[in-house]
Amino acid sequence: ANMAVQLQHYRGSMLGQTLEAALNELCDQSKMEDTGKEMVLQSYDAVTNDALAGEGILAKPENANLAEWYQRTKVTVKGHLHMFRGVDNVWTLLLTQGTTKDKDGRQFNDPVSVKIEPGNTSLSLDALKIVAMQKQA
Repeated sequence: ANMAVQLQHYRGSMLGQTLEAALNELCDQSKMEDTGKEMVLQSYDAVTNDALAGEGILAKPENANLAEWYQRTKVTVKGHLHMFRGVDNVWTLLLTQGTTKDKDGRQFNDPVSVKIEPGNTSLSLDALKIVAMQKQA
């Protein structure tokens, strides 16, 4: 049972939640049976875990451009650490807007910033949730 729960870990991702909502909608509209929904979710679990295992998709020869991008890309995240939780080798960090004061004591909200280099990609966010899981040996 524990292995099944580990395989279902990625159902909590945005993609997994969206897939499950779409499947629930199909079941609610009687366009899919529950057994079909379970088959799709089990396939999603298997494919996602396989793709992210070991070196994952970066090790596949057809993804050489992605691997090269990954090796030369730097992501910088700045924000106020609002929450940190580590349970069962899964770490959750929630970054929110921080508050700074100028020399006159006025307060300013600093949004969470994400900068991707090389390039000029910058994001300014109200909050950012990061969920990380330790790779199993």
